[in-house]
Amino acid sequence: MYEAIEYYQSLAAKFDSRVMFVPGMAVVAVGLCIWLAGLRWRKVLGATAGGIIFAAIALCLGDYGCVMMLIVSIIGMTVGTLVEKFTLGIFGVVMIVVFVLIIVASVCGHVNAESAAQNYTRWPQYEQPGVVIGCSQCIEITRTTGRFVLSAMIENIKSASLISIGAAVLAMLLAGFAAVVMPRVFIAIISSSLGSAVIFAGLIMLLFYKGFRLVSYISGKVPIYAIIVFVMLVFGTMVQLVLSPPAAEQPPKTSPEKNGDKK
Repeated sequence: MYEAIEYYQSLAAKFDSRVMFVPGMAVVAVGLCIWLAGLRWRKVLGATAGGIIFAAIALCLGDYGCVMMLIVSIIGMTVGTLVEKFTLGIFGVVMIVVFVLIIVASVCGHVNAESAAQNYTRWPQYEQPGVVIGCSQCIEITRTTGRFVLSAMIENIKSASLISIGAAVLAMLLAGFAAVVMPRVFIAIISSSLGSAVIFAGLIMLLFYKGFRLVSYISGKVPIYAIIVFVMLVFGTMVQLVLSPPAAEQPPKTSPEKNGDKK
């Protein structure tokens, strides 16, 4: 799997600058807003979460066209806007479970590297120096690599089935309990996590565009970056809770005195 990511990294350095630089800057800006002001944008986050949930369900059920995926995403965004707290709660629980499963897959899973490498698609026509890869080819390469990495993670999770099931159930129970007991804090944590992920995605796009060997650099410094991510999550959560205090409770209205009451 890491070989596939490194290969994608070598091709990403040849992507058209319009595909990586401008969208990368936009993604970083959106990530900063979500990271520090997620509680103020609950409707927008709810719509985004609803669209992602419905699109993910559609992808799991089958390979539909772009038009159908767009319709399903719009329906999910509508539902997420109407019931943003419920949608963000489900999205947060699922996100935490997926994160835990990824950790389990990385630590406990095992997939035959040779068979995985044979199943990965390569593009030798883009390996020559001086080649510029266009927008449609960028999308195809990214989609193919993403599917390969996702399938490899799923195989890792299957190879550690008992541990994966136990970790997923425990994460789901803890996340569900937190979502019910302290919803504001839970939504702030989810917003901070999502914003941090979006920021890193934008930075990765920019670093790939500059030809930076990100995979090999990060692989030897995982603990350091784990600490950085944890600090970002805590800081983003605290800033959101401070900038978006809970609404003050309205005092109960006193009923006017009826005519004829004695003073």
